[in-house]
Amino acid sequence: MIGNFPWDPFPPGEPDPKGPDPVHIAAYRAAVTAADAYHAVRLALRREGGTLRVGNRFVPDGRYREVAFVAVGNAAASMGLAALHALGDRLTQGFLAGPEAVPAELPFQGVTLPPGYPGAAVAETVVRAAMEIATDLTAQDLFLVLLSPGAVRGLALPPKGMSVDEFSNLLTDAHARGASGREVGLLARVLGTGAVGGRLARAVPRADAAALLVVRGDGASVLGGGPMTPVSDLERSETQTVLDRLGLASVLPASVTEPSGSASTPPTGHQSRPVVVADPAEALRAATDTVFAKGWTVRLASLEIREGPEEAARGFLGRSDELYAAERLTTESRTKGVATFAMATLGLPEGADEGPALATFLAKARLLARRREMSVGLFRTAGDIGAPGFPPGAVIGAPTDVEAKVPPDRARGLRMRRGITDVGCLAVAVYPKPVSPSA
Repeated sequence: MIGNFPWDPFPPGEPDPKGPDPVHIAAYRAAVTAADAYHAVRLALRREGGTLRVGNRFVPDGRYREVAFVAVGNAAASMGLAALHALGDRLTQGFLAGPEAVPAELPFQGVTLPPGYPGAAVAETVVRAAMEIATDLTAQDLFLVLLSPGAVRGLALPPKGMSVDEFSNLLTDAHARGASGREVGLLARVLGTGAVGGRLARAVPRADAAALLVVRGDGASVLGGGPMTPVSDLERSETQTVLDRLGLASVLPASVTEPSGSASTPPTGHQSRPVVVADPAEALRAATDTVFAKGWTVRLASLEIREGPEEAARGFLGRSDELYAAERLTTESRTKGVATFAMATLGLPEGADEGPALATFLAKARLLARRREMSVGLFRTAGDIGAPGFPPGAVIGAPTDVEAKVPPDRARGLRMRRGITDVGCLAVAVYPKPVSPSA
């Protein structure tokens, strides 16, 4: 039985949400609870009846003498605590890097990893700790790699011939020139050094290794720079294409684009394929199911929107209007209205602060909203991480509680605890059914 995590995103057993936006709040709660990194890792790491489950692999519970881990990314603390609760005193070594200090409940060392683009000064400390732990383990041990969005900032070091600042500026410039968030992650994975591009896997000479991932829509291979997955020839070719398209290939030192690796002894332990334990689909499914159970018609506007905030708002609102119109609701319809859903990365690289982009999305949505009775919400599943002026969730438009007395032209912020998970942003548009003129 999995108990309640002390930092649950919303207190368990809370009554139905009240206030001006109960539908949006219910969807938000359901999404972050379903994709919660703590509970996802607890499901992937279980000891039952003499058997230890590690991701998709089952071994005798006594197979490992000790277990070590590194947890890197926005959900590092949640994932590390889940591993401790699942494995108990079997977990003997660990290192964490996330947006908050290592909590007192975790008796391991770590560093703070603030939001930003790949290429952080603190990455050298994280890489060194991860490599030392991996190298020291024996054939009787297990090495867990717990990754969530933002991990690439702690695992990617600059390529040969570039400083940390130059590498970060390169990736920032790439995004400014039109590289998508996924493409920035690909550049960090292929061009960077440190632990990315499968280098961490190669540093595990004897122990078994398993990676558990929380992903946000850019794909599992680029998360954290893919420390447990070697770079493929196809990825190198795509990287060159991206650099050429952005006009960056000609300005880079030749050493940056040369294939690089780390000489090491081939691993002798078992290395499982990385296992995704939480993803945007789980958040989306829970949000839609919850709103449907409250009497609304739910429709999927998009599974993943990867465009920038203004284009994302335009695409989401356009598709939502089409879905609403197709329902042809009247005052006699049995549904309460239509709610449309999508997950979005807002076109941002992994680990970047989503707050300003969230505000841009909602400002654009306010301009595009064609019906005064509708409302639009956007919610970061990463929680309250980043610039303090931007709450993790906000709603614009008419309140879904008709009794609420709030100005519809002002965004209403919604709070959540920090660092619960990070599977992207949940977008919700709510269209109440037409109301009888006499009502």
